[in-house]
Amino acid sequence: MSRINLEWEVEAEWIAGTDSDSPEEKSRRRRSCLLLLALVCLLAAVIILGLLILRQRALDIERQFAQLLQDTVKAEVAALRIGDLSSFLEFQSADELDWMNRQRATFQQYSALKADGAIELTGSILGVEIDVDQARVLVQENINELPYARLWFYRRGDEGWRHVAQDTSNWGAAQTLESSKVIVNFRDVDQNFAAQVKAALTDWLEKGCGFLDCAGLPRLKIDIVSAAAEDAVWLDELNLRLQIRSPYIDIARADTPFDGRRQLLVSGMLAERLVDAHTGYLSASAGDARYLRDSAIAWLSETFTRLDSGATLMRSLGANYGVDKVAALLSNLSASSDMSLVQEVIGRRPEAAGLDWRDFVEWRLALESELLSARQQNEWLALYDTAEENVRLLAYERYSRNAAPAQYQVIDALLWSAPGGGPQLRATVRVAGDIRPGSDIILFNLVNDQWKRAS
Repeated sequence: MSRINLEWEVEAEWIAGTDSDSPEEKSRRRRSCLLLLALVCLLAAVIILGLLILRQRALDIERQFAQLLQDTVKAEVAALRIGDLSSFLEFQSADELDWMNRQRATFQQYSALKADGAIELTGSILGVEIDVDQARVLVQENINELPYARLWFYRRGDEGWRHVAQDTSNWGAAQTLESSKVIVNFRDVDQNFAAQVKAALTDWLEKGCGFLDCAGLPRLKIDIVSAAAEDAVWLDELNLRLQIRSPYIDIARADTPFDGRRQLLVSGMLAERLVDAHTGYLSASAGDARYLRDSAIAWLSETFTRLDSGATLMRSLGANYGVDKVAALLSNLSASSDMSLVQEVIGRRPEAAGLDWRDFVEWRLALESELLSARQQNEWLALYDTAEENVRLLAYERYSRNAAPAQYQVIDALLWSAPGGGPQLRATVRVAGDIRPGSDIILFNLVNDQWKRAS
């Protein structure tokens, strides 16, 4: 017990001794702590200041490199503008002889465009992306008074920035845009293009599936890639996976990179896929059935894009009787269907239907040339109103002559009465490439609800 009391007393004396430090000793310890804290804060401030200085220096260097790059691009464009080949080539990478030769050819192409007044080299820079010693620059040029953008690539060396060959691997980080109907995978370069593709394809699917049967179709997946042989191709048509080549591989509209040409291509592919789904993948590869299917696809593409596809019959059918009639026509289409299907769907005879037959006449004349070249006499003669002797003799004479196929442009197709009183279609046509003035008239008689050539 005495040992325990002794330890307690020693500890108590130590505590008592600590509490009994003089005010001067306490003040000294407090100043030491504050001094240590101040030194730590000063050291931290020095480190932070040093980091800020280094960061600012790095930013200054980046800005200098960016400014040098922009100056290089503008000087290169200026050399193109004034036609100075030597100066233009100074900005090209001399590492590859093939690249220099290609740029000489590029210079000549620009010179030809300038001579025709077709191009304006503005030198405007639409975007810059620098990654250490590599860079991408989007440069604007106006062609026929429309803004276009080209993607140029640069590499920095001892001599500064030099224009190098296109690098499809340097397209930026992978990204994805989604809607309820579309998934678009792309890389940084194609940000604007991908946004337009997503908006357009979402709208097209909503329109198409509004009156066609899209039940069971998966969500459309689109891969925008820089390395592709074709502008657009189905990777998996059944499961709706589409690959589109980046427009910046060549040249793109600066404001609408998803331009009319690409819209017509992609909308046609999507329209065909929707028609296939609606018709149960009908194989209509011959005769009027082929025309009706192809015309419906062209019309659907036109409905998507509001760009003229030339599908005049389906356009007038949809406008006069409603888009549901086009869907009904496709639902009733078979491989053996003929033009009488149109009458069945709308419930009116062809001469009273108020339809625009121009593209049908063009197709029928193209089919005639196709059958003539293939020497399919029976199928070819079936296109004529051979009940009339003069028409039959003319048909035999034309078949025997076996003239080279001609491509017709139908200017108009008007309905009136034939000499015998029946309906007759009077088509005004021109042959593509024909330098003769004027036009030709080709007549079609309505025979058993079918248009047959009568001249």
